[in-house]
Amino acid sequence: MIRLSEILIAEHEGEVPDDRGALEALPGVGRKTASVVLNTAFGAPTIAVDTHVFRVSNRTGLAPGKTPLEVENKLAGVVPKRMRRYAHHWLILHGRYVCLARKPKCLECVVEDLCRFEGKATV
Repeated sequence: MIRLSEILIAEHEGEVPDDRGALEALPGVGRKTASVVLNTAFGAPTIAVDTHVFRVSNRTGLAPGKTPLEVENKLAGVVPKRMRRYAHHWLILHGRYVCLARKPKCLECVVEDLCRFEGKATV
């Protein structure tokens, strides 16, 4: 945090940059964190792929992929641009409260009929 703060002061006039490359160049900031900052602080239509988004995207078949970047790229192709600013928040909440890692609540799921999850609990 100290080094990050020093760099923000020295190289960015004390402001958080609104550029992915500049954000990812900061210590401790990777792609997901940069996406979150761009989305929440600057209103950019980015999709941050955390464990919930990754799980939901793969389970449902919305955007299957082996890596977070692959899932992110596929989500960018299927989520309309006007919805991208909010999509990862919705997917996070869905993964946190409905499509749980160990025991998904398939009977409570609003997209159960569209979901491709083979381990789906329908009874």
